Amino acid sequence: MLGGAVLPPAGDATPEQEMIRWSILIAASLIALGVGYVMTAPIGSRLEKYRISTKKILLVPRLGMMIGIGTILISVSMAPFSNDVYQGVICPCNWSENFHNQYTTMSILVAYSPMKYIIWIGFNTVAFLAMITGILGFHRWWKNPIIATPGKRLVLIIWLILTFTLAFSISADLMFSRHFDRSLHIQLGYFFFVSTALGALFGHPLIHWESVARKNQGLQVSETGVKWSLYAMLTCFFLSLWYLDMYELQIVSTMILENRTEGILAISEHLLIIAQLTWLGSLSTIFLTTHYSEEEE
Repeated sequence: MLGGAVLPPAGDATPEQEMIRWSILIAASLIALGVGYVMTAPIGSRLEKYRISTKKILLVPRLGMMIGIGTILISVSMAPFSNDVYQGVICPCNWSENFHNQYTTMSILVAYSPMKYIIWIGFNTVAFLAMITGILGFHRWWKNPIIATPGKRLVLIIWLILTFTLAFSISADLMFSRHFDRSLHIQLGYFFFVSTALGALFGHPLIHWESVARKNQGLQVSETGVKWSLYAMLTCFFLSLWYLDMYELQIVSTMILENRTEGILAISEHLLIIAQLTWLGSLSTIFLTTHYSEEEE
């Protein structure tokens, strides 16, 4: 609790309860991974007949961005109107009256109706689309001669791991929400934070290397997409440092802010997530430009 914010009781699940949810989460993640692979199956493979058309599948990163940002905005907008009660605590989210104590994080909003339904559906969809984005990027870059050196392939592998970690940690953070098991929720939150903070940082170099090589070959490049990726990556990186300082280090933020409040911490979290989703959306612009260019050729 920061400042005078009143939060719902933190959960403490039993090992049996945790095991049930872990089983559901892992099974659902494996199914989602399989479905995602089939939807993006390479042309010429045995699963080609099940794949979604290239133009549609390349819109997945942008769709993930739109759904994720929309989920945050809708949840935050609906929060002041919620009178739902969880274990005797009414939703502490009427930020229109008291921003610093009532504007709160997704992990608090997910305990209350109707936001919990929006957040569960919205962010689990984003997790699935992020997983597909990782598969798309891997298919695109692994066999690309531009990314053929060991160092560049290592960057690609790290980016893929971070993207899958992001997808898994989104669903895991919802499955093991704060009101279900606070300690496990915090541990999983660190995985989410690291993958959010570093995903764009390792992803943008892949875009940069590809765009430079295509320019040198006289091929079409999405300048808008590359700039979008760069600015979103830088924003995501600086916001991640700010959020880390706000949440843990308390070095720079204490010199800037008089008081560290729930509202400031929550909006810092939301802006960081939006920055990562915005970077994700840039991939559609870049991928589609290359696709249309290859069609013309």
